[in-house]
Amino acid sequence: MGKKISVTRKHTLGLEGASQKLNELAGQFAEKYGVKANVRGPRIEVSGKGVDGDVLVTADSITVNLELGFLLGALAGKIEDGVGKQLDKHFA
Repeated sequence: MGKKISVTRKHTLGLEGASQKLNELAGQFAEKYGVKANVRGPRIEVSGKGVDGDVLVTADSITVNLELGFLLGALAGKIEDGVGKQLDKHFA
């Protein structure tokens, strides 16, 4: 793998509310982006062609950590911006 990105946002949903929202969104994003999302409590492991990582929810924040393969690494900036926008949209 190549480039690593990490995006964190604060939220006011609490652990249970944010975990529920994340679980609802996991399937949608997995289907849209062709990745597998394995739910493990407040953490979701993400894997797919050219990407591995996880999403961790706490009582007041959500963090997305991704390791991008060579080809996706070239798009790291756009991917990081897109992740940030999605977190802002769903967890603000």
